[in-house]
Amino acid sequence: MPSVEVPKVDGIRTHGVESVLVRVPAHRDYVAVVRAAVAQLGARLGYTVSELIDLRLAVDEACSQLVGGVPLDGPPQGYLECRLRVGLGTLQVTVVASAAGVETPDRDGFGWNVLTALVDSLSWANDGVTARIDLVKSHSAGVR
Repeated sequence: MPSVEVPKVDGIRTHGVESVLVRVPAHRDYVAVVRAAVAQLGARLGYTVSELIDLRLAVDEACSQLVGGVPLDGPPQGYLECRLRVGLGTLQVTVVASAAGVETPDRDGFGWNVLTALVDSLSWANDGVTARIDLVKSHSAGVR
C-alpha cells in the first residue's frame, strides 16, 4: 500500500497548510475570533503555553491598533484580515484593515511597546487604502 507523506514544520504535521486567512468584520467584538484562531494554530504548531500567551496578546494588540477607532456601538468599518504563514520555527502574522480612521501607531506608546516586547519582528505600513501590521513570533523547536 503506498504511503503519502504529510509535510512537516519542525516535526509537526501541517497537512500541507502553509497559510491561513481569518477575515472578520472590522470591529472590536470580533478580535477575540482572530485571537482564538491564532492561538489554535500556534498550539497545533507546538508553541509553549508561554509563547501562546505572548502570541495571543500580540495579535490582540495588533488588531486593536487597527480597529480601535471604531465606536463600540458603531457598525464594523469593512473587514479585518489576519493572514498566518507557517515558517520554520516561526509564525508570521499580517493583520490588515481599512486605513480609514487608523492613525500611525505611537512608537513610544504603551501598545506599541507591548507589541515590541512580545514578538521577534514588527512592522507597520499604511498605503492610504489599507493599514497593515506584520509580526513574527518564533517558538522553541521540539518543546511542548
